[in-house]
Amino acid sequence: MENIEYIKKILTSQFELELFDAALYSLNDTTNRLRYNNFAYSIRELSRHFLHNLSPESNVKKCSWFKVETKDGKPTRAQRIKYAIQGGISNEILKDWGFDVDELKEIVTLIINNIDTLNKFTHINPDVFNLTDLEINENSESVFNAFYIFVMTIENYKEKIKSFLDGQIEEHMISSVVSNHFVNVDSLAPHYSLNDSGLTEYHISGITDKEIVVSVFGSLNVTLEYGSRQERLEGDGLDLEEWFPFETKIKYEIDINFPSDNYEIDDYDVDTSEWYGEEE
Repeated sequence: MENIEYIKKILTSQFELELFDAALYSLNDTTNRLRYNNFAYSIRELSRHFLHNLSPESNVKKCSWFKVETKDGKPTRAQRIKYAIQGGISNEILKDWGFDVDELKEIVTLIINNIDTLNKFTHINPDVFNLTDLEINENSESVFNAFYIFVMTIENYKEKIKSFLDGQIEEHMISSVVSNHFVNVDSLAPHYSLNDSGLTEYHISGITDKEIVVSVFGSLNVTLEYGSRQERLEGDGLDLEEWFPFETKIKYEIDINFPSDNYEIDDYDVDTSEWYGEEE
């Protein structure tokens, strides 16, 4: 089934993959009259783990929009789904950016309904016990579709927000931010000078409770300078001009104005492997 292969690709941990494989094993165990029920229960638990991994409790609670709505203070399913889609971006900011927050609420309701669909398949009643092969095939397809829709709905709206944010970033803005110190280059020569840097790609790679993360890829043009000052004055020094690929992340604080003026830059990962050559 196409949905099975897609589900395997989007699972976020080895445990989730193993749980999914175990669910499929239960489904295919024709000697067990509870095979469908065990399968449905496993997929329901998989949806719970999947949503919790997308939306860790500690992160959800740090969001500006979070409010305690349960007796134990834990996030509700709706709050976890909201975080999985928009992170710490509030509905007020989304509305200012032109998003339909009422539509977003309907999407959250749709996802909850699909999770509830998984729940109803797990109850062992006469009408779902010792099903025929045809009935199991039809019902299991409904379970796969419910999980697929649950995941795809989150992914599609999240990508809609990321696409909007990508459109707010300008290349010259990123270039000005990345013109900084490149640590890995220090090991190649006592001194170097940065001549130029160029971008090959940048995109929104994540939205957390506090930050919007932009992954940046490019190349760095440097002149590697060898020899002491005296040696260079005497013509015994050496200058080598090289290009090195680099990547980094810029983490912008969530703000109604994006990109905001408050940001942090990860250490630059400059790929200098070609300089040393391939190891035998």
